[in-house]
Amino acid sequence: MSNIYNSLVESFHNELEYYDTKHKPCVVFDIDGTILVDGIYSPKNDDEIIKDVYNFLLYLQSIGIDIFIITARPESRQNRIGTIEMLRKLRINYKYLYMWNQNIFRSHIKFKEEARREIFENGYNVIMSLGDNHWDYGDYGGLGVHIHNNGDKIEYVDDFL
Repeated sequence: MSNIYNSLVESFHNELEYYDTKHKPCVVFDIDGTILVDGIYSPKNDDEIIKDVYNFLLYLQSIGIDIFIITARPESRQNRIGTIEMLRKLRINYKYLYMWNQNIFRSHIKFKEEARREIFENGYNVIMSLGDNHWDYGDYGGLGVHIHNNGDKIEYVDDFL
């Protein structure tokens, strides 16, 4: 496996040591620019998947860690069905798929923060949040992992604005 994948696994286990056992651990992922190459709605081949992040997600599943997906893809019946089907094809098992309801949240930034807060209030400790934008991690998000340039580089962020 690559250095990025190994770093994600190591960082996850390091962070896990600091969380209490009263709450169930989980990890939050964005989709676009995080699991999938930015601009790809549903991958047609492996080149459209950010492999290190995807393999890390599959690793977490294999050790029983719950996955939550928080995406700024607009909430609509068609978008939800298409996104669920895409995640199914990729063998991504998630606890819940949060999609941006623009009738409730004017800002995708506020939507993502509120989704993370809801996860926390439902008895989970978010160990890590992975995304390609600063609003993909932050309050209630554990260690932030910023995915740069479709997975060419990652940056760990634990100091939030």
